[in-house]
Amino acid sequence: MNNDIRAALLGDKEAAKRLTKAGVLVPCGHCGNPAYISVFSECEPDSMGRKWAYTVVCDTCCATSGLCFSAEMARLAWNTRAPILSAKEMEMLEGME
Repeated sequence: MNNDIRAALLGDKEAAKRLTKAGVLVPCGHCGNPAYISVFSECEPDSMGRKWAYTVVCDTCCATSGLCFSAEMARLAWNTRAPILSAKEMEMLEGME
């Protein structure tokens, strides 16, 4: 598994940002399967004129990132996980590589 993917799954926000910029979606946090970006073209704009039309959806269990107004925002929401390890534990893990 790619080191950035592993780090993002463990809660590394910088790794999640790098993957998002590269257009990568990490596996589903619920079932571990692939996901895709879904676009709702028929949605109404909000009061600021933004269309909350993008979401990432798991191919298997249908978990979602929630609606976002850009594909990149949806990807970042999907790729960002709550930290599982402390900063010190992450440093120890990175030192083992």
